Amino acid sequence: MIKVKNQANYCLIELRPNRSADWIHNKWLMLAMASVALTIASAWALFGIWLVFPFAGIEVALLCYLLYRVSHQTYRKETIAIEKSHIHIQSHQRQSKVTSLLRDDTHLELAESPLDWYLPQVKLVSGDTSVAIGEFLNQNDRHQLYEEIKKLGIPAWRHHWWKH
Repeated sequence: MIKVKNQANYCLIELRPNRSADWIHNKWLMLAMASVALTIASAWALFGIWLVFPFAGIEVALLCYLLYRVSHQTYRKETIAIEKSHIHIQSHQRQSKVTSLLRDDTHLELAESPLDWYLPQVKLVSGDTSVAIGEFLNQNDRHQLYEEIKKLGIPAWRHHWWKH
């Protein structure tokens, strides 16, 4: 998801991954799956196959752990502030990292695979510094990000210019 805020002296682009379910919905899914797994394990235990319980517990624990990890990744955020002379890229993760580039020396790159086997990569490049942006976005959002930054006057370059 891309939000663009144009101000008088700068433009702020906020990037967030698309989130189909928030943490509340994931907890409901965990509860439903745990109740199904424990119901099936209890039925098997009634027939004397009590060894199913540890495996049901491992299954539920693994599901909960993976849902937590995936849900945590959907709360990522990147902010790109484009000013008259600088471009500031801030990644909001555990350690908020800010990268600043000179606007005059920076160009935008869109690297696509020849047969669309992987998602295109959007980069801001200034000299030896290359910063990949929007790595958590889907294909349509990456193309939209490329077009939004290009509209702001940043020189753009595509590896496969004949596409789209």
